[in-house]
Amino acid sequence: MTVPTTPPSNPRLWLIGIICVMLGTMLFAAKGIVIKLAYLEGLTASPLLMLRMTFALPFYAVMALWVQRQNPTPLTRQQHLRIIALGVLSYGVSSLFDFMGLQYITAGLERVILYVYPTLVLLMLAFWKKQLITSRDKLALGFAYIGMLLVFVHDIQLSGNWQETLLGSFYVLVATVTFALFVVLAGETIPQVGATRFTAYAMLSACTGVILFCLTKDGAGHFVQTPRVYVLVLLLAIFCTVIPSFLMNRGISIVGSGKTAMLGSFGPVITLFLGAWLLDEALTLIQLAGAGLVIAGVAMAGRQNA
Repeated sequence: MTVPTTPPSNPRLWLIGIICVMLGTMLFAAKGIVIKLAYLEGLTASPLLMLRMTFALPFYAVMALWVQRQNPTPLTRQQHLRIIALGVLSYGVSSLFDFMGLQYITAGLERVILYVYPTLVLLMLAFWKKQLITSRDKLALGFAYIGMLLVFVHDIQLSGNWQETLLGSFYVLVATVTFALFVVLAGETIPQVGATRFTAYAMLSACTGVILFCLTKDGAGHFVQTPRVYVLVLLLAIFCTVIPSFLMNRGISIVGSGKTAMLGSFGPVITLFLGAWLLDEALTLIQLAGAGLVIAGVAMAGRQNA
């Protein structure tokens, strides 16, 4: 994986990368909140994901055409297949499991579980590329997973339904694993084809695949919704999908995945506060302590690899 270890010779470019990551993190942090608000309108995971991708598809199609005009150099067949597979894996499979999990757990717990993905990246790199896991890495992993379990147990106590909390957490954990796999595999592809080009093509593939899958599964009846649902889906598609996807991939290409994990450490806390404000989700010291442990673990892992 291409990971810059020092700021580039152009400080302005480095600053742009930092801003991209921070803005992308803030927008992604609001995703679970918007999804939960859509669920309150009667939608379920698969139809909501289909509507999200339908609204996002035109933007990625236009961006893909623009990128093609700016950079007409053809990609190899292997690169095309890799981008399609990575797009479907991350923004298709991972998103579907994430949406399914949010039907059962709070937005705060969802974000905490998702945020442990950098530690999974660390474990995957150790397994596939034989990278050494140091004592510092092990401590980071311990912090992250203890924090996640703390929030998980706390949510079970609050919900009173451990089966639903367990099921939702499992779905989100699957989403986290598939996203970590995407980060590992995309680390070599993004620098080769460019962040904007990769994002446009990968998301175009994901949107197409998700829409076809959901149409086959649920039919076209879910396209008819209330104006409030359309507003929520538009917010989800544009401000929690299209814009942050370009921002994060651009940021990763500049500052690297390790630094990205460190800069995005405030994401779970933002989601916890937004959940308490907009969804009346509980916000307790135990949740904040668990989120803090996860953030500390990820920050340690990121600093090791930054």
